[in-house]
Amino acid sequence: MKAFVLIGAPGAGKSTLARKLAKECDAVIICGDQIRQELYGRMEIQGNWTEIHDRIVEQLEENINRNVILDGTHYSSSYRVGALLTLKTYGWNDITACVVHPPLERCLVQNSLRSRVTPRNVITSMWNKLQKSLSKLPHEGFSEIVHY
Repeated sequence: MKAFVLIGAPGAGKSTLARKLAKECDAVIICGDQIRQELYGRMEIQGNWTEIHDRIVEQLEENINRNVILDGTHYSSSYRVGALLTLKTYGWNDITACVVHPPLERCLVQNSLRSRVTPRNVITSMWNKLQKSLSKLPHEGFSEIVHY
């Protein structure tokens, strides 16, 4: 049973990678955007993190003994460590960090082509924070780190 934690700014290509990995590994995608859509009617509504996290846990519980993909930005070390701890609590120990970190300009261009556009300043801020936090990644406890 394997888990993948996607890491990258909006527009980086995480969801595209998630769909590819799901097919290759027969994995279930658990996506924060989809959960926000389900709970609040729109993906861009950030909502209540406790409610979102509870729904992530429910989906993990529903998919124990399956490969899973956590599709989200996970741009800070604390978010990644939290995801790792949650996955390990439910029995996933083989956890791959999937880093999708293209140049900022590519994220901005790809974002502009999506139906749901994230503000440039949000992408720039997340991209910069991710850039700073990547040095911590090797020490966070992932089984493997793969850069795409």
